[in-house]
Amino acid sequence: MPKQTRKPKWAEIGIFLCISVFFLEWASDFLIPLVAAFLGSLILRPVQRKAMSVGIPNGITAFLVCLAAGVAIVIAVWTFSNPISQLVNDLPAMINELRNTPNAAAETLDKIGDAAEAAQEAVAGKEDVPAMEVKVVENSSFLGSLVTSAPVLLGQIVLTIVLLFFLVSSGSTFERKLVECMPNFADKRATVQIVQTVAQKLGQYLGGITLINLGLGVVIGLAMAAWGLPNPYMFGVIAFTLNFVPYIGAIFGALLAAIVGFNEFHTAWSAILIFATYMALTSIEGQFVTPYIISNRLKLNPAVVFITVAFFAWIWSVVGMVIAVPLLITAKVLLDQSPSTRPIALFLGEANEQFKKDGGAA
Repeated sequence: MPKQTRKPKWAEIGIFLCISVFFLEWASDFLIPLVAAFLGSLILRPVQRKAMSVGIPNGITAFLVCLAAGVAIVIAVWTFSNPISQLVNDLPAMINELRNTPNAAAETLDKIGDAAEAAQEAVAGKEDVPAMEVKVVENSSFLGSLVTSAPVLLGQIVLTIVLLFFLVSSGSTFERKLVECMPNFADKRATVQIVQTVAQKLGQYLGGITLINLGLGVVIGLAMAAWGLPNPYMFGVIAFTLNFVPYIGAIFGALLAAIVGFNEFHTAWSAILIFATYMALTSIEGQFVTPYIISNRLKLNPAVVFITVAFFAWIWSVVGMVIAVPLLITAKVLLDQSPSTRPIALFLGEANEQFKKDGGAA
């Protein structure tokens, strides 16, 4: 008599999802560095292989990479902490000045100010602040908040760098051990294929996006310097960072540039043109540069991408928005491997080219 498989109940699935969401939020201080280190190791996979080809051991490569990462973080904090903290502290006053300007164009930008304020409160996790009131509290400065959260932030950075060192120095040991745990040859071969596909897709996406965002940051920094904004290099760093967040990052960066432009020139149309310049550059990057450079990337469902970004923003704040797309790519690649879960993968995005060739998507 054939063995009957037990079908899962919706109540069990709901309880499992609730527990998973709670665990993701509860263990965020550990999971965020872990995920960041894993994604960083995938970005550095080509560098690691290139170093091995010229005879440089993985341990030396890992040490040099982690040293460079630590130095870059120190330089970035030393260089950009003051201008960014000043911008965050001055932002409410800038928005109020924009609202009080008796100008038709400024009335249009009033809605932009509301959106910027709402985005700032959402990132900071302040749900009890009225949407139409902006109050500057002396004891709630950005620098003070940074000092308060410094121990946790420093611990996460150190943990990320240490985990990154072990992942890079171990080379392919993690993959080899994972394959050795499989019971038979078919499972071993399937595991190798899954690991290689995930590493290839994520490494391709993260490496390409990092280089593209670096170029975009340079271009936007030069554009803001041409407009005469103060600290234009700061907007280059902001553009580089926020562009890892699909859709929302570009809009939020353009809003910041527009508000600072209005405060600098006191002309609403200048702010609108600065906003248009920022959005035009990010649109060129999103519509032409990224599709051309990352030609084999996974094409994801835009609605699913937006929902994923919003969910991880709720769970892990700003860091969650950055890693949402890589996690979605990982989920799609894993779901693509099994015929039973491939319909879900097709809902997340277009079929993998490998399955198109094999006829798996037919």
